[in-house]
Amino acid sequence: MPAAHAPLRRSALCAVALAAACALPATATATAKTTAKTTAPKLPKTFQKRYHVKSATADPDRDGLTNFTEYRAHTSPKKADTDHDGVADGSEDRDRDGLDNATEQRAGTNPGVKDTDKDGRSDAREDADHDALSNLAEQETANDPGDPDSDDDGVRDGSENAGQVVSFDGDALVLRLASTGKTVTAAVDDDTSVECNGTDDYEASYDDGAADDTASADDGSDDGASDDVGDDDASDDSADDDTSADESSDDDATASDARFVRADDDASDDSGDDSGDDAGDDDAGLADPCFNDVLAPGAWVHESELSPGDDGSTVFDAVALVDDGQ
Repeated sequence: MPAAHAPLRRSALCAVALAAACALPATATATAKTTAKTTAPKLPKTFQKRYHVKSATADPDRDGLTNFTEYRAHTSPKKADTDHDGVADGSEDRDRDGLDNATEQRAGTNPGVKDTDKDGRSDAREDADHDALSNLAEQETANDPGDPDSDDDGVRDGSENAGQVVSFDGDALVLRLASTGKTVTAAVDDDTSVECNGTDDYEASYDDGAADDTASADDGSDDGASDDVGDDDASDDSADDDTSADESSDDDATASDARFVRADDDASDDSGDDSGDDAGDDDAGLADPCFNDVLAPGAWVHESELSPGDDGSTVFDAVALVDDGQ
């Protein structure tokens, strides 16, 4: 009789084992989900103490860079131009990879490392938002490397015909597309809308979310405690360590509304460059600085629209130019 019950007992044990095995994937999945959560970046205590800052996502000097980005870029979170060279910290390129610090923040890459993910491809060649434009192309065309549809018009940035002017003879514009490297040639006529002085508007509209550089919380080997030494000479620190006013606003949420600022150096690139140029000129098209000064070989185009003309040729309906002095 005992032998007759043995198979039943083994079946029961198998059922228990099977139930336990079935429970494991759920537990593993729950653990994976917990592990997958990205932890918010933390500033090293040495950096916090030196600059009297606490929040990694605040922007006390209003230069468009969060404290965490400033830490990784070796710049001061209390000075918009740390090295006093006339170039804002957001426009500096700490790691010499072709991307400025502000773009690295938007792309979620480390401004202190040329190849953040160590995959053999430089950060400039990566496509952080998978929109068919490399991070460098997004920077040059004033698009957002952290958003596949920068202007939220329903069209991905790589499909907006962004690129660089190859030539313009007054009638036909040749544009090299940033997404494919191919050229497109189309007519520019009286109905073509050519937009200048819009770069600030493009970039100011990007939703920065305060801390786009939090995707890779790689505070380990890339950013040792020694990084903080030597960022600013001794004379700089006298102002950096002043806690009055600075500390009170550091953790204010509004202070971390860091714009994607790449060329906001108060240079007023286009504000008065063409005053008087158009006086007495009846040819509004050719006199327009967009045609004379900006729509020239090497100029970058933020986006453009094309359509077939009445004669079957292709016509540029609109061309929006990048006007940040590059």
